Amino acid sequence: MKTFTLSLLLGCITLSSLNRISAQCTVSDIVVQNTTMVNQTFSSCTVKFDVTFNIKNNHGNKYIFIHTWLQNDYPNYFKCENRQSTINGSIAAPTQSDLLTAFMNIGLDNSGDTPVALSTYPPAVSVQLTTIDRISKVVLSDGSANITLQGILVTTAFSCTVPMVLVSDIWSSESSAAQTAHCVNCGIRSSWGYLSVFGFVNCAANSYNGVLTNNTASGITGFYNVYADVDADEIFTPNTDTLLTGNTTFTVAAASSIPLSGSIPQANSNQSLFLTVTQTSGSATDATRTFFLPKAICGPLAVSFISFDAYRTGGNKVLLKWETAVEENNKGFLVEQKTAGTQWKQVAFVSSRAVNGNSLSVLSYALTDFNSNNIVTQYRIQQIDFDGRMMISDVRVVPGEGSTKGLMIYPNPTSNGRVRLVFTEQATIRDVLLTDMFGRLIKQWRSISDNTLNIDNLESGLYILKVITAKSGDQYSTTIMVKDY
Repeated sequence: MKTFTLSLLLGCITLSSLNRISAQCTVSDIVVQNTTMVNQTFSSCTVKFDVTFNIKNNHGNKYIFIHTWLQNDYPNYFKCENRQSTINGSIAAPTQSDLLTAFMNIGLDNSGDTPVALSTYPPAVSVQLTTIDRISKVVLSDGSANITLQGILVTTAFSCTVPMVLVSDIWSSESSAAQTAHCVNCGIRSSWGYLSVFGFVNCAANSYNGVLTNNTASGITGFYNVYADVDADEIFTPNTDTLLTGNTTFTVAAASSIPLSGSIPQANSNQSLFLTVTQTSGSATDATRTFFLPKAICGPLAVSFISFDAYRTGGNKVLLKWETAVEENNKGFLVEQKTAGTQWKQVAFVSSRAVNGNSLSVLSYALTDFNSNNIVTQYRIQQIDFDGRMMISDVRVVPGEGSTKGLMIYPNPTSNGRVRLVFTEQATIRDVLLTDMFGRLIKQWRSISDNTLNIDNLESGLYILKVITAKSGDQYSTTIMVKDY
C-alpha cells in the first residue's frame, strides 16, 4: 500500500471513523491515500489520490457527495458538532454560494451496482465536480458497502509544501434530484505537511523501523495505530486490514524526529504496514493522516552495491550510475524518484547484467532520467530478486533544473522561515552571506566546511544568498523566498 500526499491530497490520510446518524446512513472509515503530485507552483498544487469509505448499502444513499475546505474556509453549513449535524430533519442541499470556498466537490450516483461519478452537481449545475478515473464497490458481510474512488484529480489554490488542516463533509440523498440531504457526517478533519514518516518493514526479522518527523516550528503530540496490509492491495481499509498496535502516544519537538519500531506477528510476516497518525495538539488537533511502510529487506541481501550516484548533466537530464560487486538471483533494479509532498514513483526498470542474475564481478549500470523539476528530486533503487524479495538503496538528491550550480536549497519558497542548504560540490571552505533585497546583511557564516547548513527564524520576504569559495574566490548568488501564510 502507498500513502497520500495532501490531507485529501499529497500523501495518505485517514479521515477518521464517523459516528452513527441513523441505521440506514452510517458512514465510516474514510481514508484518503496514494497521492501523487502532478504539478505545483508557488501558489497552487495539482494532485491525484484515492479515497475509500464504508456506507450502508441501501436505497437511502442514492446520491453521495463529499465537499472539502481549508480549515479557515470551512462554512460549517450543516452546523456540525462531533461530526454530526445539529439540524433536525431533512436539510436543503448546499448550493453554489455555500460551496464557493470548497476546493473539492465529489458527486456519486449510487443507485446501481457500482457508483457512477456525476458530471454535474444536481442542486446547482454551476458547481464544478472533481473528476475520478475509477470507482469500485464491494458489499461487506455487515450489510455495508466499501466504495473506493481512484484517480481523483484536484488543483488547489495553495502550495503543496504548506502544512494545513482540511475539513470535509459527506452527505447522501434518497431524493430523485438530490435536493435534500437526508444523511450527514461532517467536520471530518485531516492534516497535511505537519508530520512525515519514512520507514520500512524488515520481512526477515518480522519487525518495522522508521522515523516520525515534525516539519513545523512547534512541538506536536498525538497517537498512532499500526495496521498490516493483509490483502496486499495497497489500499488501507480498516475493516479488512489487521490492527497490530493501537493508540501509541508520541511527543515530537519542533523540527525534530523520533524513532519508530516494533515487532510484527508471524501471521503478518511479509506484509506491508500502514501507520495512522492523529494529532492531539495545536491547530491540527483531531486531524489524521495515514502513512505507508513498504516491506523491504525480506531476506539475505542479493546484491552488494559499490556505489550509487545521481547528478544533473545539463538541462532536463539526470544521470544515475551504480555499480555492484556481487549479484545473486538478481532480477534487476527498479529506479524510483520523488519530490516534496509526493510518493515514490517508478522511473524505469533496469534488468540485471549478470547471467541468470548471478555474478561475482563488478557490473556497471547507467540510466538517464528526463527530469524538468524545478525543485529538489530524490532518487533510490529497489533491487528485486527473481523470487520477489527486495532491498532498497540509500537515497540520492539532485537539485532542480536551473538551480544554482553546486547548491540545493529546500524548501524554497518556505512557509515556516526555515531552509536547508546542501552544497553538492567537493568539500571546501566557504563564506555564506544572507542579505535582504536592499543589501542589508541579515546573517553570515564564515569558514563553513560542512556540506549542509540550516537557516531558520526568517521573516516573510525575499532574500539574497551569496556563497564565496575561500580558496578560489569564486562566488555566486541566488534568492530565498519566505512566504507568509
